[in-house]
Amino acid sequence: MRKFTFILMALLMGAIAQAQSDYTKSLDGIQWVKIESKTDIVVKTHSSNQLLIKSGPEVQTPERAKGLKLVGEGGTDNTNVGFSVVQDGSTLIIHNLRKNKGGEIYLPASKNVSVKSTWNGDIEIDGFSGEIEADAQLNGGVKLLNVNGPVTASSLNGEIEVQFGKVTQSSPISLYSTNGAVDVSLPSNTPANLALSTLNGNVYTDFDIKADEKDGMKSVLGRNIKASINGGGVKIAMKSTNGNMYLRKK
Repeated sequence: MRKFTFILMALLMGAIAQAQSDYTKSLDGIQWVKIESKTDIVVKTHSSNQLLIKSGPEVQTPERAKGLKLVGEGGTDNTNVGFSVVQDGSTLIIHNLRKNKGGEIYLPASKNVSVKSTWNGDIEIDGFSGEIEADAQLNGGVKLLNVNGPVTASSLNGEIEVQFGKVTQSSPISLYSTNGAVDVSLPSNTPANLALSTLNGNVYTDFDIKADEKDGMKSVLGRNIKASINGGGVKIAMKSTNGNMYLRKK
């Protein structure tokens, strides 16, 4: 019994230490949060007006690095969780300095968020009502869930998936993948002007665009397609060089 109690206390103390190692920072006066990483980044929402970077599983530090700080292209680890966080006016700039470990970041839903993956990382952003920018520059994909826009997203070799909660009409939406599919879900009553372009793929939709159907989805053949839905509204541009495009009703 005594041994069991000791083990339980050790586990509890470890969990507390882990929780204490998460990094937080006030977002008072911050309008944009810009994040850059070479590996996977997940950005979610929470109710607090602060940045929260989850520490995640502990990364073993080499014995020779004891007492030293991690340094990378984006600066020096000033968070003790492998990130550099620097404020520049009303913008907070965050760099993931770890080359082989992703990150999980929490922000208020109303914040404007820009995320850039510069190597093999996927980008996932979930639940934001502010402006979104996502750029997977090499081998990662982009997944945006429950966002309102405006949205600008691009990828080189990965897919782009966007699921809108509702679509803000104030600014255009631009989605481009060179070698991957672009898959977008909109509320069925969204007013929009569509500009769809693919060089080596097809466009599939269940919105009211006249074309032949394939398995319940309409295939629109052609390199450049312009159409309006629900009387027209915000401009939504979807483009892929070598991938298909999918425009779905929610």
